[in-house]
Amino acid sequence: MHHIAVIAPVLLISAIAILTLEKFLPFEPDWLKSKGDLNVDTIHYIVNYFIKLGAQLLFAYVVSEYRFLDIFPTSIPFAFQVILALAIFDFFLYWVHRLSHVYLFLWQFHAIHHSSERLYWLNGEKRHPLHQIIEGAPGILVLLFIGTPHGVTVAALAILAVNMMLQHCNVDYRAGFLKKIFSVAVLHRWHHRADYKDAQVNYGAWLILWDMLFGTYYDNPKIYRSIGKIGIAEEPNFPKTYLEQVKYPFVKGGLQK
Repeated sequence: MHHIAVIAPVLLISAIAILTLEKFLPFEPDWLKSKGDLNVDTIHYIVNYFIKLGAQLLFAYVVSEYRFLDIFPTSIPFAFQVILALAIFDFFLYWVHRLSHVYLFLWQFHAIHHSSERLYWLNGEKRHPLHQIIEGAPGILVLLFIGTPHGVTVAALAILAVNMMLQHCNVDYRAGFLKKIFSVAVLHRWHHRADYKDAQVNYGAWLILWDMLFGTYYDNPKIYRSIGKIGIAEEPNFPKTYLEQVKYPFVKGGLQK
């Protein structure tokens, strides 16, 4: 359980560092201004943090009580175990994310994440609580059944949580060769363009490898400062409060893409 106790201070320190960088090195100065989204994004973050915490506690209980396949390579160095676990988890995140842009049922849950009209460190965790579970469950179950140690899983999820902040951060930087490995903010911003047709790229949560392999990678350095509007152009009056957003997928007349 001591692994889990480390996550909160790591996330707090990371958030403070990224928030500071956003203030002094913003990619888009207008994104520093709240668009009536700060409170709802904070609630989303807190709710989804506790969902993840609950999943990790459940994972710890299950691995302590039951034995599954013992095929995860626990003999390799811990750092490589974490990288492998994160890559496996990320693979399933990629596909659930991509399918959430294909099927209307999933999209109406995922649309909450795309409803933000700006990108900044906090809205990386802006998700419907049910979609949070839908996205994470396949990868977690696979890690569980192949015998991934609990500490390895916790470390992988902590790295992913920090990466979500970095991936959505409003910081002006050049990623260089990292764009060929990780799904960095410079790439992920293309995914949040307001026009639905333009947003069908760069689904990876951590690695950009899956987008390269499956034909969804996009980058255009010549116009990277011309991202345009962020959000969902097809639905400019998206609900603004947390309860309205939670109810959104179940309300008749939701977004028809």
